[in-house]
Amino acid sequence: MLRISEKNPLFILVYLASFFYSFHWALPIYIESSFISQFLSTEKTIGLLFSIAAVFSAILTFLFPRILRRFGNYHATLIAMALEIIALLVLAFFTTPAIIIPVFILHQTLASVIFLNFDSFVEAFSVDETTGGIRGVFMTVLNIAFVAAPFLAGLMITDHDFWKVYLAAAIFMAFSLGVIGKNFKSYVNPEYVIPSFKDTLRIVSESHDIHSIIYAHFLLALFFSWMVIYIPLYLNQHVGISMNVILGVITPIALLPFVLFEVILGKIADTHLGEKEILTLGFIIMSLSTIGISYVATASVALWAGLLFITRTGASMVEVATESYFFKQVNAGDTHLITFMRTSRTLAAILGPLLGYILLHFMQFQNLFLVLGIILLTALPYSLTIRDTK
Repeated sequence: MLRISEKNPLFILVYLASFFYSFHWALPIYIESSFISQFLSTEKTIGLLFSIAAVFSAILTFLFPRILRRFGNYHATLIAMALEIIALLVLAFFTTPAIIIPVFILHQTLASVIFLNFDSFVEAFSVDETTGGIRGVFMTVLNIAFVAAPFLAGLMITDHDFWKVYLAAAIFMAFSLGVIGKNFKSYVNPEYVIPSFKDTLRIVSESHDIHSIIYAHFLLALFFSWMVIYIPLYLNQHVGISMNVILGVITPIALLPFVLFEVILGKIADTHLGEKEILTLGFIIMSLSTIGISYVATASVALWAGLLFITRTGASMVEVATESYFFKQVNAGDTHLITFMRTSRTLAAILGPLLGYILLHFMQFQNLFLVLGIILLTALPYSLTIRDTK
């Protein structure tokens, strides 16, 4: 098998391609709810549309091991990237709702699937002793793009001219395709394990550590799904902050913890604490600060940037701890377990917006964050009882 190590140039290239992919995803992510709302009859249905997109993502995630066995990760990645470029160009240059809405769903689905492709590449060269550090670097590379891209998107948008953002996203996706297409032709896939769903469910349910960390991963994904959809809408349409300020000032500051802390935390998890303490403290910070959002009504940019920075500080701790802990339990061939974990991510992407859609019929917008913070607290019985790696 072609193994990637820190001395192999492919180690850098997979991170470079990951960065371009993440930049393509991050450019439109905070404007997508505003973009698609132009083609829908009411604000409340936005969450429902995101849930529908997540259903398709869940189906492909479930089928992912079979896709890898059939096509191999190299070819599967190139196909998904090519389709994503086409979808982004359609979103940039078409205005017919009958075309935009299904293509928007396709774009959401492909962006999720391509992440699984990169996940598989990275896991192929991870070893347990350095998994925390490797995953920390991988997530930091992705998150550097998530910090920089919204700022660039804010500069592009002058009057809801979202097409510029989708065109730029297509260009960055093409860069990522070029890196993978040119340099990974010799990639040899591991032996992918594809047991039945029943057997996978049994393995997960019988391991307290695995199902606990998967639940933590699910809650983190639920947090992300609500923040991406509802924070831009809340700040723009309810608090009165412009999209340019949301994208160009608040969001980059809020996302800095993912860049500043994850590499350090990953190495600490490898060498000192393990993941248990980091995971627990992260959930406490994330849940309490999310609850705090419900009680802030001011349009102060500094206050919102600071509060959202705190939420993401907790989230960065949870993210690196879940990634490190889970991938110390599996190897590159365990695609059934990896897929099960990532399916929990898409399940959160389905249930999160769907729950938001239902709750908005019964409560004021800001109370969504109170509910989310309370839900996040349910992680503590699980994070406190996993067997630590240190």
